[in-house]
Amino acid sequence: MTAPAELSTTSIVRERLNTKAEQALTDLESRTSHSWRNALDHTKVLPDSVDLAGAPSLSLFIRSSSGPHVTDIDGTRFLDLCMGFGALILGHTHSAVHNAIVEQASRGWQFGLPNVDQTEFAQLIQFAGPANERVALCTSGKDAVFLAMRAARTFTGKNIIASFTGSCHGAYEHRVTSHDVNTPSPAPSRMSGMNPQTNVVLPYGHAAALDQILRRKHDLAAVIVEPIRSSNPSAAHTDWLHQLAQTCRDAGVIMILDETYTGFRLAYGGAQELLSLVPDLVTYGDIIGGGLSQGAVAGRADIMGMFFGTATGRTASADGTFAGNPLSISAGIATLRYLREHRATLYPTLNEGGLRLAKGFNAFAAAEQLPVEMKQVGSMFRIVFHRDQNHNHKISACTQSAAEAAFYILALNRGVLMHAAQRGFLSLAHNRETIDEALDVFVESLRDVRDDGLFPAPPKN
Repeated sequence: MTAPAELSTTSIVRERLNTKAEQALTDLESRTSHSWRNALDHTKVLPDSVDLAGAPSLSLFIRSSSGPHVTDIDGTRFLDLCMGFGALILGHTHSAVHNAIVEQASRGWQFGLPNVDQTEFAQLIQFAGPANERVALCTSGKDAVFLAMRAARTFTGKNIIASFTGSCHGAYEHRVTSHDVNTPSPAPSRMSGMNPQTNVVLPYGHAAALDQILRRKHDLAAVIVEPIRSSNPSAAHTDWLHQLAQTCRDAGVIMILDETYTGFRLAYGGAQELLSLVPDLVTYGDIIGGGLSQGAVAGRADIMGMFFGTATGRTASADGTFAGNPLSISAGIATLRYLREHRATLYPTLNEGGLRLAKGFNAFAAAEQLPVEMKQVGSMFRIVFHRDQNHNHKISACTQSAAEAAFYILALNRGVLMHAAQRGFLSLAHNRETIDEALDVFVESLRDVRDDGLFPAPPKN
């Protein structure tokens, strides 16, 4: 039975939502009525409908896209700050990628045998970092993580993989290692579903993690780490990452750098280049396929020899029926060529845009004393709503959730698309005008959340 305190808290939040956010939701529903009706049919046969703005059944069904915008089946256009969860670094339907896909489709889209373009594609990945001595292709970032873990276990003969709190590595048992994505945990944590015989979770950014790696070096095959956590973008742990790399070398433990989000986004060489890291293995996701499904593992020649049949007495399978699909490879080559050829100006432009958005957002939040901030590295960002520490935990959590949901509903109704509590990404298609447009929408939406009473009163001086 629900406790009276919980009921009262919920009632308070619902009452608070019955204002500007509620009106925004009503307006949005009227403009996206076909999406709402389609969602009802969708959920009868498919489980993967993506809820937006933290609101149940609030889904958009997209018909087309171009540049920084998507258009839904009602003809409503939105400024997209999701960009295929970061995969579309050049923007929607970029001409170079579009032309490559069309040209390849005219020649065929599945051969069942290797195609010559795979070689150039792998060489473009190889060029991205000194660790990328050999490359193996797969169909997604999560599969790349799986293959990297398989290579590490085969190479070392050990079984346990360590990951870190607040990190995301795909849709397997090691997906999310902590509910707390805002701050590192002071001690190891483990979510249900993880197998202690094969997985261990260490505190991100803490010296205690390094000590545990040394103590467990005899059964630890590898550690997998996001160099910059997509759930909490920050470059504050650079020194610790270098210490982690050295600890892994000293312990004979393989370091897997998960660059699913950061690879080719923060720089052509990703976090390897940005932070001067040299891991043992690197994983890449759909950004290398120009937004089409594609993944890759790259790394030391001796470890990758597990896949190439060059390791004595030890082999690991990297077979994938559709790995290196011609359409994905053609889109990937077009994307990586463009990034490589324009890297001198492209990445400063992307990073400047991300900084402009974050500085404007955080300046307004600070001036208004609102418990919210935008965490950002380069063109990656996440909006974090902080709990009111002056109230009890239940009320704080409930109010935080309501404020967050209201903000995303208000922003969406104003034409800016983001998934609640998810990562945000800019693309080359986002210019200063569209970034300022997004900032204006965020500011107005924050004002409405404040006026609805979902933020605590600022402290008195």
